[in-house]
Amino acid sequence: MQGMSSIQNVQAGMSSMQDVQSGRLPLKESGRTVFVPLEQVEYLEAYGNYVCVHAGAQRFLVREKLSAFCERLQPHDFIRIHRSVIVNRRRIQELRRRLTGKYVVTLVSGKELTLSRGYRSQLPVLRKPF
Repeated sequence: MQGMSSIQNVQAGMSSMQDVQSGRLPLKESGRTVFVPLEQVEYLEAYGNYVCVHAGAQRFLVREKLSAFCERLQPHDFIRIHRSVIVNRRRIQELRRRLTGKYVVTLVSGKELTLSRGYRSQLPVLRKPF
């Protein structure tokens, strides 16, 4: 996994639904809880039983499955676009179709992610106004 040396390792701390509903994502780290504002989270990426939470310049590696994050974050404009990626749709700048039928999702940071054919049904949700 490239660039993981700068990533902060955190333990799963997703039990507080009230925090998620109030607009922040609680992540437990070394006996303390870090609260990441949902609007700062660009996307989440699965690495086996871990999830890398990309929030601005910060990255948090959490021992939790992506499906658990998906359940908690879906009502908050987070959409699964690939079997290993959940994206904050408020951070999407552009959707571009490839010849293969897949779409490229470009975030405001310039990061490009793939909307796979298996998740193409999410396209109307991604295009929907806020």
